[in-house]
Amino acid sequence: MTVLARTWAILMGLTAVSLLAGRPGGEGSIGLLGIGLVLMAANFKADQILTHFLGLQRAGSGWRMLFRVMLTLLGMGIFGIYALTPMIAAVSP
Repeated sequence: MTVLARTWAILMGLTAVSLLAGRPGGEGSIGLLGIGLVLMAANFKADQILTHFLGLQRAGSGWRMLFRVMLTLLGMGIFGIYALTPMIAAVSP
């Protein structure tokens, strides 16, 4: 199996994980654990796409680290906003 085919299979598996964690058709919030799982899968998927499909593996280690740090910070920011939303809504008039 080629690297791209294996990466594609991993991406499809992570899509299934995200779909199941997101409870399609479910009512209410998926909770912090669910959103964390979805965001981790999305972060790993983005890293795989950057690395294998967009050629980041040929870039220097500084560029790879920069993109991975940016992806992680973005995921943490989204998770933080999701986690803080109930507190923000409680103080809003």
